[in-house]
Amino acid sequence: MLPIVYFYLSTSNQLFDIDFILTRFKYYTALSLLPALLLAAVVTLAAQAPDGSAWSKFIGSFVIVYVGMTLFLYAKEQIDQRFRPRLFKAMYSYQDSLDRFSRNVAKVMKQGDLESVLKNEINQLLPVGRITFLIVDQSEHAVFPMSDEHEEMVTADFLLGTVNAFKLGDLIDLPFGLGLVIGKQRSRYHVLWIGMKTNHTKFNSDEIRWLKTMANYSSIVFENLYLIEGLIEDLQSEVRKEHAPSPWVLRMLFLLSENERRKLAADLHDSALQDQLLWYRRLESIMMDHPLSEKLGNELEAIKEGLLDVIHQIRETCNELRPPLLKEMGVVEAVESIIEHTQMRVNFEVKFRSKPIQHELNEEQITAIYRIVQELLRNADKHADAKVITLELELRKDMLYFRYQDDGIGMDVEGMAESFEHMGLSGIKERVASLDGEISFVSERGRGLEVTILMPVMIEGARTERGITGDSYLIS
Repeated sequence: MLPIVYFYLSTSNQLFDIDFILTRFKYYTALSLLPALLLAAVVTLAAQAPDGSAWSKFIGSFVIVYVGMTLFLYAKEQIDQRFRPRLFKAMYSYQDSLDRFSRNVAKVMKQGDLESVLKNEINQLLPVGRITFLIVDQSEHAVFPMSDEHEEMVTADFLLGTVNAFKLGDLIDLPFGLGLVIGKQRSRYHVLWIGMKTNHTKFNSDEIRWLKTMANYSSIVFENLYLIEGLIEDLQSEVRKEHAPSPWVLRMLFLLSENERRKLAADLHDSALQDQLLWYRRLESIMMDHPLSEKLGNELEAIKEGLLDVIHQIRETCNELRPPLLKEMGVVEAVESIIEHTQMRVNFEVKFRSKPIQHELNEEQITAIYRIVQELLRNADKHADAKVITLELELRKDMLYFRYQDDGIGMDVEGMAESFEHMGLSGIKERVASLDGEISFVSERGRGLEVTILMPVMIEGARTERGITGDSYLIS
C-alpha cells in the first residue's frame, strides 16, 4: 500500500515537482548521450580483448559513463546554486543592479529623472567614457544634440541610416559603442549612446544581456511617462476651456474620487475601527473581571456605550465611503439598500418603483446611480422638508431611466444654477455628464422637485472612450 501512495503523491506533484525533475532529467540525459558514446567507444577500443567481448564492454562502459555524467550534471546544478554567486560576483552584481534599478525607477515621475537613474546605474557597473541621450527625429532626418566632433558625426549618420529599423528596447551596435532605444514620441526615437569601454575591451555577453534588459525596462517606463504627460496636457487644456469639461475628464475624476474613497474606507476599517473594538473589549473585560462600585460601574457603562456609538459611526462612514458588494447586488438592490438605510434616520417616506434590469450593468454605472440617490436623499433631508419621495428606475430602449420626485418646498428654477453648489446638485449633474447621460430639473416654489436622468446602458466589461473600463477605479 505504501509504494502505491508514494507513487500517487509523486505523480500528482504533491510530494515532488515531478514535471520539473523529469524536464531536468531529459535535458541532462540528452547532454550526456554523445559524450558517453564517445567515451565508451574510446574505452572499448583501448581495452579491446581477444575473447570477442567488445560489445559487452562497450555497453557496460556506456552505461557507467552515461549515468555518471547525468549525475555529475545534476550535482553541478546544485553546486552552481551554492557557489556560483561567490565565484562569479560580476554576474550577480547585474542582478542586484536590475533589482536596484526597478526600485529607483518606481519613484520616477519625469523623463529627466528616468535618464538620470539609468545613467547612474550604467556608470556604477560599466567603465565607459560616454553616456549621452540622443533624439533621432525620423521626419526631420536629424539627430540632436550633436556637435562637429568626428565620433558624433559618424554616429549621427549611422543612426539616421538605420532609424527605419529601430524598435523599442533594441540594442544597436554603433561605430563607437552601443545604442539603447529607450523611447519613442511620434517620429522621435530616444536613444542612449554608450561609448566604448575605457579599458579598451569589448562588451561581454553578460554586459550585453544586462543592457538589453535595462533597455526593455526603460522603454516600458518611458512609454508610461509619455502617456502620463499627454494626459496631463489634455487635462490642462480642458481646464483652460471656458465650457464644461469633456465627459472623459469628469469620468476620470469620479473614478479617482471613488478610488480614494475606497482607500480611506479601508484605512478607517483597518486602523481606527479595530482600535476602537480593541478598547471596547478591554473595557468590557475589566468590567466583568473586577468588582466595581455602582457609581464607577455606571460611568464605565456610559463610556462603553459611547465607544459603541463611535464604532457604529465609523462603520457607517466606511459603508458610505465604499458601499460593500455593489456589483454583486446590482443596481436595483443597491438603491433598495440605501433607501432602507436612509429610512432609519429620516422623517419622510421613500417609495421606490422599479422594473427588472435585464442587462448586467458595470460597477461604475451602478456606483453612479447609488451616489446620485445618496445625494438626492441627503439633499431632501437637509433642504426639501418633504413628506413623500418617489423614485423610479427602469430600462427604456437600452437607456437607463431614473426619476426622483418629492413634495417638498421646491426652488426657483431661474435661480437654480446658484443653488447647485449649495445643494450638491452640481455634482449629480457632472456625474451624469461623465457617463454621457442627460439630466433635467423641474421645480417651483412650494411644489417640490423633480429630477429625470437618462443615460446609455454600460454593459459589464465594455471599453469606452480612452480605454477606460467599468472597473477602472478598482485599480489601486
